[in-house]
Amino acid sequence: MGIIGSFMPNPSVINIEPANACNLRCPTCVTGTGMMNRPMRMMNYDEFKGIIDQVKGYAHRIVLWNYGEPFLNKELLPMIRYAADNGMYIETSSNGEFFRSREFCDDVVRSRLQKLIICLDGADQEAISKFRIGSHFKKIIEGIQLMVDAKKTLKSETPEIELQFIVMKHNEHQKTYMKELADELGVDIYCEKTVGLDSSDPNFQSLAKELLPGDLSLSRFFQKKDGTFALKGEITNYCSRIFHSTVINSDGTVVPCCYDLYSRHVMGNVFEESLEKIWRNKKYNRFRRQLLMDRKAIPMCNICSEGRYEIRKRDDLL
Repeated sequence: MGIIGSFMPNPSVINIEPANACNLRCPTCVTGTGMMNRPMRMMNYDEFKGIIDQVKGYAHRIVLWNYGEPFLNKELLPMIRYAADNGMYIETSSNGEFFRSREFCDDVVRSRLQKLIICLDGADQEAISKFRIGSHFKKIIEGIQLMVDAKKTLKSETPEIELQFIVMKHNEHQKTYMKELADELGVDIYCEKTVGLDSSDPNFQSLAKELLPGDLSLSRFFQKKDGTFALKGEITNYCSRIFHSTVINSDGTVVPCCYDLYSRHVMGNVFEESLEKIWRNKKYNRFRRQLLMDRKAIPMCNICSEGRYEIRKRDDLL
């Protein structure tokens, strides 16, 4: 607790949300389900530039996503270029629906984006449609091919392209084929992820039953003897994120973590005051102290897998 206060280092990693809107309707996302409690908004270039000008002395990694599809923001590529001009590592994540032309893919490569994650949760249209509602398998595959070809033609090592596959009940049988597909497409990284669910959501149990894979070792959750599901592990009074990273929403509000689904812990607004000042204000420091003393008392921390360790007894499981 001794580093909390005026001598605490500034955040080195900053999540900036270019948009809190999405073209898809994923059932576990506050944006996709229409549960977002913030008005739909695109951050504009000048607002983004102002943030970069504030943080360029200490932040080295900019993560361009939160609750929305970044490429819906028409100014995303100029934003990336400006951050790159200031020596920052920039990564973003997409549902893959926007890489429709070779010209656009060339522009993405030339923007100097360092990492591009493309989410593809299935090996065919039927599989992806069960979660990424409104997505188009063929167009996503074609877009990935265009991005890979653009890198080759421009002789660029960046962006590093990661194909991300969330393992769920309806697609776990496609794991082997997904690895083969990633290899065929020529992406740089293939990554399998566990599905995230809000265990405080009234619909959590039904969503868990519908989406969690049969092999729960591929999940963040376990099943109790009574058949209900719960997050694996025991919450600890520590989280490294609150000491080195922060999240800036598209409206400029600053929250401690991406697990703050409904922005209940707004620490300030970077359009009104500096992030450095917000990072050290009394409200932010009170939050850090509470987390270190009684993390269970913070609702959003109870749905997070960060810093947990498993102490489950065998008889808790089926």
